[in-house]
Amino acid sequence: MLDLNDLYYFSAVVEKRSFSAAAEVTGVPKGTLSKRMSALEQRLGLRLANRTTRTFSLTEAGEDLHQYCLRVMNEVRGAEEAAKARLSEPVGRVRITCSAEIVRMALDELIPRFLAQYPKIDIVLLTASRYVDLVDEGFDLALRSHVTPLQSSSLIARPIARTHFTLVASPAFFANGAPSTPQELDGVAALQLKGHDCDDLWHVRASDGRSAAVSFRPKLRSNDAQLLCRLAIAGLGVAALPLPLCRDAIAQGQLIRVLPAWHIPQETLSLVYPSQRGMTQALRATVDFFADTLPGYLNE
Repeated sequence: MLDLNDLYYFSAVVEKRSFSAAAEVTGVPKGTLSKRMSALEQRLGLRLANRTTRTFSLTEAGEDLHQYCLRVMNEVRGAEEAAKARLSEPVGRVRITCSAEIVRMALDELIPRFLAQYPKIDIVLLTASRYVDLVDEGFDLALRSHVTPLQSSSLIARPIARTHFTLVASPAFFANGAPSTPQELDGVAALQLKGHDCDDLWHVRASDGRSAAVSFRPKLRSNDAQLLCRLAIAGLGVAALPLPLCRDAIAQGQLIRVLPAWHIPQETLSLVYPSQRGMTQALRATVDFFADTLPGYLNE
């Protein structure tokens, strides 16, 4: 295995194009650098550079090795920065994007706790119903709900919680008795959560493995889950909503669970961010905080 010091010395000589200049940077005598480079060439069995007292130029093999050296040196610097960063305090701005329903289910309570714990971090929060391009739009972190796995990309996706959806309605909506089977619910007036309910169908599954598709008649479509919750309380229809969003209304008797023995496929919540390399302490603290706290709000 090659000596990493030799790769460092080689890179320094290449960058400075001079043994004398490299000696000043590394603190290693010029003669020692020359000997270490000759030893490296002998070890590889390749000539890496053409050098005279006045000129220095890389051979093709030297150019190839230098590219590898650059990557190695970058990794080493990254490791050093990561180690040193543990000593620094999280400071700075973190730009976050997520849906409005995630804010209402958890972040409205969690963000004050976070800011109290990290007073030197500033948060910029954008709520959007679409997937924001983190790199192009300059965001550090996204909280994304999804049923199917997220598409592979250069981003890191860290699943941290699962959110159950449930069918709910006002008790008055089924004044003559709530349905007990999916078939009895077919054709019901529905409050449709856009982006979640597709093809005017709810796909439900029982604990014994049975599955069914319930067709519904959309009375109102919206991407605002909180609005649909209020309209369901008002008796305007049945809605499939995240359980954490309507849990209080159920507990207070404003809503009832429809077909409680059946469930809708759960969603996964993932933290998405560009890369762990070069991650600031502020972003690292934010990711770790949400990974620790969000499951308690969303998981059942």
